[in-house]
Amino acid sequence: MRLRGELPANLWSNSGLAGAGKFYASPELCCGYQVWIDGISIRCISYRTKRTPLRAAASVRLELNLDSPNLLTWRDQRYLIRPTIVVMWKYQKAPHYSILTARAKPAAKPPKSFTTWELVERFGEWLRVLRYSRTAQDSYGRAASKFCVYLGDKPLDMVTHHDVRDFLIDVTRRDISVQCAARFLGGLKSFFDFLYLGGIVDTVAPRFIRGRAYNGPLPKIVPEEKIKKLISAASTARDKAIIEVMYATGCRAGEIVAMRIEHIDFQKRTILVRGKGKERRVFFGKHAEKALKLYVGKRKTGIVFRTANPRQRGSVHLYGGQWVGHWRDYTRGPDLVRRRVIYLGRAKLTKAEALRIFRSLVPDPNKGQKDRSRPISIYVILRVFKFVSYRAGLGRITSHQLRHSFATHLLNRGANVRHIQELLGHSSLTTTQAYTRVSTSGLGATYRRCHPRS
Repeated sequence: MRLRGELPANLWSNSGLAGAGKFYASPELCCGYQVWIDGISIRCISYRTKRTPLRAAASVRLELNLDSPNLLTWRDQRYLIRPTIVVMWKYQKAPHYSILTARAKPAAKPPKSFTTWELVERFGEWLRVLRYSRTAQDSYGRAASKFCVYLGDKPLDMVTHHDVRDFLIDVTRRDISVQCAARFLGGLKSFFDFLYLGGIVDTVAPRFIRGRAYNGPLPKIVPEEKIKKLISAASTARDKAIIEVMYATGCRAGEIVAMRIEHIDFQKRTILVRGKGKERRVFFGKHAEKALKLYVGKRKTGIVFRTANPRQRGSVHLYGGQWVGHWRDYTRGPDLVRRRVIYLGRAKLTKAEALRIFRSLVPDPNKGQKDRSRPISIYVILRVFKFVSYRAGLGRITSHQLRHSFATHLLNRGANVRHIQELLGHSSLTTTQAYTRVSTSGLGATYRRCHPRS
């Protein structure tokens, strides 16, 4: 270190510090050292590294009060210079040496006392924390559970890629598809990534296995004429709105379930949707706008699509030679619901006449009942498409086929593949390019124009 000043010679030679009230240190002082002077700790790092904000400075100026009488002799003052790693200037009281040594504890080893099934359970929690979809959680958890059953008593830290390969061979003996085998392998890779991050295993054994390339079948497309029949066959305003919005936006079923009213802009005809951990804005047309407004009504906030509020109609039947009517009375509040019976007339009345009398006496059996509707689930959407498609005589049509049809019909009408990727929410353009194999409008025109016997 380069020093200067008027302190005693022993202080000059031993401590390397100078100055009678202030001192200036050359850059060599700031090279990752901790200096204690009169109980004050100075921590600094070299500005030769990339992390320090003092990298461009020519020198570093430290201002300390060195007028203390303890600085007159070397034996009365403790000067300690120790290597340290600090990323900022910090002035603090110097701790005792025993405290410093106590702080430097070795890093604790990761616990390896969990049982196999406890690790599988923690793996499921890890997937939930990382916001994986429910389908991915079920698939990966199933793969991890079946692999642990296959291993038996063998510990996970002893697993090699040969064990993973034998497990996949055992699974494929059931004549499962290539896609299913690839799903098992992907689940095991994620499971062993979790174990590796936790220090349970030293290597990720499934990463040493490369699965077979899978080229799935072409997406199934619903023609435009059949989609019109499908929409016309919807029996309720909710079912019609679901089909119209799914075909207009190309959203996934999970995105339709989580759609909120406050995210819909009816003026610009856009909706902000969330799916697979991302957000994007989709567009809809006037037909979907009409169906949405008819279903939503006066609601301003909340989930768009909800289950139907269970409503009672009451019942009439013949009992002991007389007609009586039954219904549940909610007028006294939800905690005092009671079953009511009312006399309607003698047995000479017909059931239609008894029902007409019941409607006149009890015009609204649901009076006082609170709204018990709740957000729909994905299974409700699947059931809606199943019933509506068979009612229209179109066979089995799924919600994802409507998403495929949305992309293919846009492509047939000249839309850019890059724009379709943004509308569908695909992370990779390769996924969207699968629809170019389905669209045959350009291929047919090229064939008829170029083939000599077309």
